[in-house]
Amino acid sequence: MRSTSSIAGTPLNRAYVPGLVERFGRKLKVEYLGMASVYSIIALLYFGDFAAWHETILATLGAFFLFLGLKKKTEDHIVGSLVLFAAVSVAQVPIGVSKWVVPYLLFGLTVFVMEGYRERRPARIYALPALFLGWSLADSSWWLGVVFSTMYLAFPRAEKPQFRRHLSYMLIAGFLLGFAGHALLDRSILSALQFHPDGHVSLERVELEMLAAIGIPTFLCLVVYWKKLMAPHRWNTLIFASLALWDGRFAALFAMIAAVLLCATAFRDSADSPTLRPFFKHLEWHYFWYVFAIAVCAYLSRWGIRVFSM
Repeated sequence: MRSTSSIAGTPLNRAYVPGLVERFGRKLKVEYLGMASVYSIIALLYFGDFAAWHETILATLGAFFLFLGLKKKTEDHIVGSLVLFAAVSVAQVPIGVSKWVVPYLLFGLTVFVMEGYRERRPARIYALPALFLGWSLADSSWWLGVVFSTMYLAFPRAEKPQFRRHLSYMLIAGFLLGFAGHALLDRSILSALQFHPDGHVSLERVELEMLAAIGIPTFLCLVVYWKKLMAPHRWNTLIFASLALWDGRFAALFAMIAAVLLCATAFRDSADSPTLRPFFKHLEWHYFWYVFAIAVCAYLSRWGIRVFSM
């Protein structure tokens, strides 16, 4: 019987054949264990320094929703989780210092909603009014979510133009609710015009290096794939990149958008190379066990048990 590839774009003469580790992992559903380990690593090693446990959970949920927005773009979990680690590396210090966990969570949720709209799951946009109202009651940065979402009006829906019209209605409703909610909360219309969150979080050298590590590949992909990119991915990347150096919290949001663009270009369908896709797919099933081991060590370290001693 002739084998066929299970990876999109892989030639038949390079058909993907599952290895022993993959066959064993599929029986155990180890992909769920692996992704649970990824979120455990993010919670414990990236966002584990918050004084309140619920802040750690909220920040980790922001990363979780970001991954949900990424996973339809790339065919394997290894690429999605590595890009996710890069994004939370940028966010770790700014979000930790400012405790800006609710806006970070809600922006991740906005990415999930709008990428779902782009991927023909338009029902998610009906959550936008409630999302922006809740965001406006928590922080003045709700404008950033509105700007991000509005860029998706530039995405053509020629086959079902009513979805674009529905999105415009949801954005108008979300804007009105957000504006009214923030104005009533602060008892000032002028305060509702402020898009910048209170305070300022500077980027130190390490955070700038993290930002460059994800920002440079993002701009390279932006240039190389410009003609293939959809309008929301182009303009949101440019808008939030212009804000990233202004405040560390904006850099954290830009890192989320950069993750989306990377998974929509160079890491589309695992890797934008039919030759490399089988390699990534095989490696993925080993990767699940690696991140599980790291997560176990992180839990043990949190409980005061040292696994390795120098």
